[in-house]
Amino acid sequence: MKKISVLMFLTLFTLSLSAQLNINYFLNRGKAYLYAEKFNEAIESFNIVIKVKSHLSEPYFLRGIAKYNLMDYMGAEQDYNKAIEYRPNHTDALRYRGYTRINLKKDYLAINDFDDAIQLNAIDPDLYIARGFCKIKINQYKQANTDFNKSLELNKKNKRAYYYRGLANSLLEDTIGALVDYDKALKIDSFYVDVYMNKGILYSEWHKYDIAIFNYNKVIELDPLNAGAYINRSLVNYNLDKKEISIFDLDTAIQIEPDNSMALFNRALMKSETGKSKEAIKDLDKVIKLNPENILTYFNRGSIKLQMNDLQGAFIDFSHAIEIYPDFAKAYINRSIVRQKLNDLNGALADRDKADQIIENVKQNQNSYISYADTTENFKSLITLKSSSKFYNNPKFNEQIVAENNFKFVYGDDNSKYFNRLTVLYENLEQIKRSYANLGIIIENEIKNVYETDIINSEIERLEKEYLKTNTKVENLIQSSIYKSLIKNYNGALSDINLAIKAEPNNFLVYYCRANIRSEMIDYMKLLEQENEVIFINPMNNSSNTNTLKSNESIQDYDLVISDYQKSLSIAPEFIFSGFNLANTYLKTREYRKAILIYDQIIKLEPIFAEAYYNRGLTYIYLKESENGCMDMSVSGELGLQNAYTVIARFCEN
Repeated sequence: MKKISVLMFLTLFTLSLSAQLNINYFLNRGKAYLYAEKFNEAIESFNIVIKVKSHLSEPYFLRGIAKYNLMDYMGAEQDYNKAIEYRPNHTDALRYRGYTRINLKKDYLAINDFDDAIQLNAIDPDLYIARGFCKIKINQYKQANTDFNKSLELNKKNKRAYYYRGLANSLLEDTIGALVDYDKALKIDSFYVDVYMNKGILYSEWHKYDIAIFNYNKVIELDPLNAGAYINRSLVNYNLDKKEISIFDLDTAIQIEPDNSMALFNRALMKSETGKSKEAIKDLDKVIKLNPENILTYFNRGSIKLQMNDLQGAFIDFSHAIEIYPDFAKAYINRSIVRQKLNDLNGALADRDKADQIIENVKQNQNSYISYADTTENFKSLITLKSSSKFYNNPKFNEQIVAENNFKFVYGDDNSKYFNRLTVLYENLEQIKRSYANLGIIIENEIKNVYETDIINSEIERLEKEYLKTNTKVENLIQSSIYKSLIKNYNGALSDINLAIKAEPNNFLVYYCRANIRSEMIDYMKLLEQENEVIFINPMNNSSNTNTLKSNESIQDYDLVISDYQKSLSIAPEFIFSGFNLANTYLKTREYRKAILIYDQIIKLEPIFAEAYYNRGLTYIYLKESENGCMDMSVSGELGLQNAYTVIARFCEN
């Protein structure tokens, strides 16, 4: 694919040549984009510098900051690695790699980074705070306080040091010390929202509900969109037996964050208590979509269904909970009750025996089992927000940098005269679509460009010259077939393309187009099936007569589609679009490993094909190989596919 690479990067190479004389221009432009929070554009500028001067530390460091703010933590870590490789004493690169590793839950490695940074700059109080925070995360609270004390020696008015020392003290159960530190932080900054939140939590635990509500009110006054404050205030009101007020607070939290599992879960349990069982189940349904592995959600939904005498639904939910956690004694006990009501006495006895066996094991080996086996545990307990353990120290350029949360998927385009559609993870790949839906993601039916039209056409023309000379008749048949497929006259399209194949059986493009047409037809027929439609208006007929679509093609069978893409590749193995669509077809047939192998081959031929990385990354994520998937997303984003960063934000933030 040398020629297509030249076409795609002609402008980039031209810029690179001039950049040899003016590297600072691109560095400064990238920095300007960072200031403006245009992180994708910043990455493009730093890419140019790295292309020309790959040994410089600064562009890797700055690109790492851009990726960090796009929540591409794996990609940021790699860039910081490069920055440190070329400049081992780069204190800021060590610092920000430490921050990145905190987000990757590599706490011990983050501590190593802060150790190295402190050796280079022992008078920076924030480095001690960062290291202390990591020590909190690994439960070394006393050692963390040593770091916070050191930070305060260097800067007695460091509010964050007081805040985190207060957090460490609360975890050491020194609540008096925690409150003293929180108050010191507030003397420095009376608008410190997180301090009020943590004070509210401490007073809630002491059952001093009036003071707790005062602090939560202060959080809401300073930050009206803080969903956590409404959730925590809701729990206080619940303890004061003010259930309607409590539910109202949760309603507000959910308005702010519609996918807040904690608020939905708590509201469901409160609604269940107030007799609104159907509304409670709706909330728990959404929680399960957001967190399909949460056993307590299944357990509580099953309990509500049991109260409503929905025995089959309760049985399924308790079984799901047991499937996720096989030693869940309470779930066996409740399923035993369901089976008894269903007159399945043998099953009821078996479940009760299993529960008794688990309970006995708990008594004999207490440390080996968690509380799900303890039948005295109240599994309807509401969930509260514990003391904040977030580390607020993102890389900055003058002001806070915020990553966008909009989520969109990329699809193909049909701009080219030869292309019906370049498929990029079709929206009717039902299994993957359902999987993402379960994680709270809506796949939008939006089609975006994959490659510019002139690049696609140039590549086709190059291959035509190399492999064949398409005559006018065949070209007309191809164009006619594509037009007919666009207006959904698939029988006519297949008829034209079959004539083209008969005329030129060694033309890679005719097989490629026939595969696209067949794929489109299958997808369209599936859509009609889903809508229970068996008849449609033929777009070729201006009258309102309806015509049944008759075809010998199997609606469910992609074998012919795959065969045509393979035939196209056998004639023109460098035509990556056949391979790309072949891989996407394997996704439709749920042959995910085959798809990955094809993406591998495409990327080997064309290392800058961002969409191939993107789709392979999505496939890895679906297969729960998140590290591989997130790395592919990082490369895809680096190559300019901005949607990759929204995927990273959703799937790759540990």
